[in-house]
Amino acid sequence: MNSEVIAGFAGIKRGDFVFFYVKNVGFYGLWKVTSAPFLDAAPVWSDPEQMFPYRVLFEPVVRQFAKPVALSDVLDLRDKGRIWTFDLATFTRKSHHPITEDEGKELIRLLLRNNPIYVPVCPVADPYVPSQPRALPLSLDCDSRGRFRYEGYLCAWFMHAFAHGELKDIVGDYADFINLVPTSFNKVMDIFLTHRTAIDGVDILHKFTCIELKTATVTELDLNQIIMYENWLVRKLAQGDSEMVQSILVGFDFEEGVLTYRDKRRAIEEKSVRLLRYAVREGTLLLEEV
Repeated sequence: MNSEVIAGFAGIKRGDFVFFYVKNVGFYGLWKVTSAPFLDAAPVWSDPEQMFPYRVLFEPVVRQFAKPVALSDVLDLRDKGRIWTFDLATFTRKSHHPITEDEGKELIRLLLRNNPIYVPVCPVADPYVPSQPRALPLSLDCDSRGRFRYEGYLCAWFMHAFAHGELKDIVGDYADFINLVPTSFNKVMDIFLTHRTAIDGVDILHKFTCIELKTATVTELDLNQIIMYENWLVRKLAQGDSEMVQSILVGFDFEEGVLTYRDKRRAIEEKSVRLLRYAVREGTLLLEEV
């Protein structure tokens, strides 16, 4: 769906590292993003069916890495739980897959392992120059009640906000922000964030956030779903520390049962799911904590 592609690109920012996967060969690197994502329909190669109008600019950095990282090495890392944010079964079906900083460090480590001799980067011959770049079409298209027509555009708004360092007053400082993260339940988290704080030059990972987005009224089934994600993250990443995972449900409205469930859970477990109501007014999305 177009809105989901836009949501994925909206989370790309200058300074992000880029790897390329060549089918049946491996992962190559290393490049760095040098522009904000944009829309450009100008053809970049001869095949008219391969348009890919959502684009970013990037350049090679660090050194040349002639020998790629084999897919088997990535599978080993996945078995150890050190690579986990993308589904290798559907890897070739999407144009790009965001990963966390820690996962990126693992791939860079393997590239350095495979290429111990320093070879400087070479400038790109005949680099692509955008002809008429335009900003990503972040639509706020709503129905007569003010509800988003497509969840992908609601997700795109959040990813764009995170890429620009916004919403820290709501979720706290954050490092990684990734959308459509696969879980063990054959479902995907809408948005996942990591929270790090640098103390005396040392990055300390201290919290995770999972966000579930709903364009209409949030139901008890939706609440159960995000609690399922929360428990999964507690087991998988937080070593059983439930306070390390923050859960946020975003919706146009909330069933009364959701509010009751949330309050009872807070009273019994001293832990809550945060509820954010969105509204679109005068071309702006507003969030209100319930």
